[in-house]
Amino acid sequence: MIFTAKQWEYLSKIWHLTPQEVEVAKLVCDGLDNEHIGKKLHIAYNTVRAHLGNIFRKVGVKGKAGVILEFIQMMQKAGI
Repeated sequence: MIFTAKQWEYLSKIWHLTPQEVEVAKLVCDGLDNEHIGKKLHIAYNTVRAHLGNIFRKVGVKGKAGVILEFIQMMQKAGI
């Protein structure tokens, strides 16, 4: 995991991420693909895609790499 619990709490507050969206985002940052995220969280593939779509919209990016980059940049700006 590239972020601490405190950092995840901060990111979830900034972008109003739901607990499930945070779990999906954590696994994205760990490098898992949608299928493996679904298996790990015991949710359907389409549910993973829906959560990712919400995350992309909230963070203002178009893909997983953008999410990770935005999260890293936010942590650097916040100094957390």
